[in-house]
Amino acid sequence: METKLKRLLLCVPVFLSILLVSCSRETGDRFAVLSGVLSWARQDWSGAAVNFIRVADSARNDETSLIRDYALYGLASTYLAQEEYDSALMRLAEISPESPSEIRSGIWYQIGVAAYRKGLYDQACTYFRQALEIDSAAVDAKINLELCRRSMHTSESSAAASAPGISESGQNEDQSEILFSLVRRKEQERWKNRQNESNPGLEDY
Repeated sequence: METKLKRLLLCVPVFLSILLVSCSRETGDRFAVLSGVLSWARQDWSGAAVNFIRVADSARNDETSLIRDYALYGLASTYLAQEEYDSALMRLAEISPESPSEIRSGIWYQIGVAAYRKGLYDQACTYFRQALEIDSAAVDAKINLELCRRSMHTSESSAAASAPGISESGQNEDQSEILFSLVRRKEQERWKNRQNESNPGLEDY
């Protein structure tokens, strides 16, 4: 489940070396993200979060939106590693709709991981499929999609063998579903905006 997170995060140093600029604040943001990536690799979650938050909360103009997207993605990965799923989803919802395809695919992958760990296998399958729609070569999404299908089969078999009961985690699942819906809604709005841009309305006669 973590392979794609590591792969994308480890791409950030390359991104930083390519985009070095003269502006000291922007350079500082890039080094903060690099520090966050290194802390993440050492499983220093506090150090990673501090650096990612610094950039996510400061880099808000158009010129620094890309580095902010990487910081938000890194922060979501940090929360996900600590099983803080709702916090991860909230940060994913902040990422720009114009972010690179690897980040957009990664967003759905991370949402799928969160859903899978919550036992929401059907939803996780949907999210992994959406990741594949953006990046059909995402091997990790393919693997985890198959794992979800197997988990669904196992879960259905277990449910059939047990008596029905009341779920004690219903409230938490409801709260998580709100956040899942938020990210889904943002993606739908993003798709509609792109459709409108590529197919402008006809003139009235």
